[in-house]
Amino acid sequence: MGINHIVRGIMIGGSLGVFASLLGMVDMGRGAAWGMLGGFFAGLTLARRAEKRAEKNRQSNRNKDAE
Repeated sequence: MGINHIVRGIMIGGSLGVFASLLGMVDMGRGAAWGMLGGFFAGLTLARRAEKRAEKNRQSNRNKDAE
C-alpha cells in the first residue's frame, strides 16, 4: 500500500485541523487530531485508487504485449 499517500493525507488533514482551530471553530488539539484521522482515511482511499489504477495499467500492457 502507498505509505506516501497515507502520510501526505495525515499531514494535509492535520494542517487543515489546525487551520480550523485558528479560525476558532475547535480547540487546537482536537482540530489537529480529527484532521489527522480524516487525512488518514483520505490517504487510504488515494492509495487504493492508485493501486487499482496501476494494476489496470499493468493488465493493459500485458494485453498489448500478447498481441
